[in-house]
Parts: sequence; structure tokens; C-alpha cells
Amino acid sequence: MKKIITFICNGNIHRSAIAEIYLNKVLKKNKLDNEFIAKSYALQGTQGTPKPLHKNLMEYPKEYKIALPILKSFKIDITGHLYKKITPSAVEKSAVIIAMDKKTYSQAKNALIKQFPKYKNKIHVFSEFTENHKGIKDPFGNTSPKFHLATIKSICLTIEDQYKNILDLAGL
Repeated sequence: MKKIITFICNGNIHRSAIAEIYLNKVLKKNKLDNEFIAKSYALQGTQGTPKPLHKNLMEYPKEYKIALPILKSFKIDITGHLYKKITPSAVEKSAVIIAMDKKTYSQAKNALIKQFPKYKNKIHVFSEFTENHKGIKDPFGNTSPKFHLATIKSICLTIEDQYKNILDLAGL
């Protein structure tokens, strides 16, 4: 049985989806995809909060148009990804859970730590792995190409550089 590394952001449209896809690429490249798999989920749609407006990034045309060339440069195909909300079962099955920002981790009314306190030891924040411990801000509604480039680049380069540390948390 593969160990599951789970990424969570607010809507599971952009950040956590990219992290999932990119970590799976890194796992395959390093022949670790028989032991580990990355998955991603959203906080939105849990504990009475509304679901995202759309199911995937392509349905947000302004953001998608800006993000697409950047995604292509990292060879990330996000077209098959669809929003999924986090569930107690997904949390239980995950070896490690990585919140893309502090809001998802602990600050939102439906934050991971608040919903799943008994699993707090396996819940981490992506900024633990980033240079200067900077978080990954939510790109929802942002149409700045620089912002999207910085966001996607930070996710991909952090995973490339830190995947062994992430896998250590999952029990490498």
C-alpha cells in the first residue's frame, strides 16, 4: 500500500492541485511512485462552507490564461484535475498532510487543525519547506502574471528541493 502525501488549500483549484501533480512527477522521476502517491483536497465545502465556484482552474478563465504558460514551463497538465473536499477518511489514510498556508492549517473557521485535532501530529504547513519559510498565498482572483509565476515556481522548486524531507515525514 502506497503512503499518501496530501496537500490541502482553500479550493483545491490551484496550489494543492499543482503540488499534487508536481510531487507525483518527482516521485515517478526518482522511482518512488511505487511507495508514495500525492493527493490534494480543499477546505471549501467542509463544515458548512460553500464549495468553490467552479471545479477546476480552466473554469477560471483569467487565472487559467495567466497560469497556463507557467504550468507548461514546468510540464504540469492540470486539465484532468477536479476539486475534491477533504474528508475524515482522507485525513486518516494520509501519512502526512501539508496545508498550503496558515489559514488552511489553523486560521480558517474550518481549518485542518480545528477539524482534525487528533491528527495534528501529521499536519504541517508548506512554509516549513520553503526558502525563508514563506507561505504560498492564495491566487484566487489575482490576475498578476508575476504573482502566478512566483506562486507556481515556489511550489515546484520547493517540492523539487524538499521532496525527501516531505517523504521523511511520511515515513520514508
